[in-house]
Amino acid sequence: MDYKHSLIKFTAVLSLFFNGISTINFTPNTGTTQQVQAATKKSSKTKKLNAVTKLAKKQVGKRYVWGATGPSSFDCSALVQYVYRKAGDKNLPRTTYSQVNVGKKVSLKHLKKGDLLFWGSASAPYHVGIYVGGGKYVHAATPAQGVCKQTLSTYFYPSAAKRVL
Repeated sequence: MDYKHSLIKFTAVLSLFFNGISTINFTPNTGTTQQVQAATKKSSKTKKLNAVTKLAKKQVGKRYVWGATGPSSFDCSALVQYVYRKAGDKNLPRTTYSQVNVGKKVSLKHLKKGDLLFWGSASAPYHVGIYVGGGKYVHAATPAQGVCKQTLSTYFYPSAAKRVL
């Protein structure tokens, strides 16, 4: 009896092997689907933040002109607005005073690439820059310095940070 049962199983396996499987019933695991969607969204966000960081660094050396809106010269808030519009596909307000109201507040101890840094009062800052990682940020500093990349220091330390992507 065991021989006959084994022969039937073997014949079924051979039949599947030679004929192929005609139908496969597959019910997707929605948890896995959600995980894939979340990973894709995170990957897209990471790409945007890397693009923001890269474009911000490319602006280093350009002129600072108060009220200028780029792409050849900027003031601090115009630099942020330009970089986020071009690389992050995100429209930010024009002024530092308005930009501080966008996004989620983050701790200065937990900065990530692309975070906006603000100097002055947290509700009415006078300056903004973009954190590019490694303790550095890009900003349109002054008319004499233009757009530059600098290291965070206790001498000129931001008072607030926002994450907009």
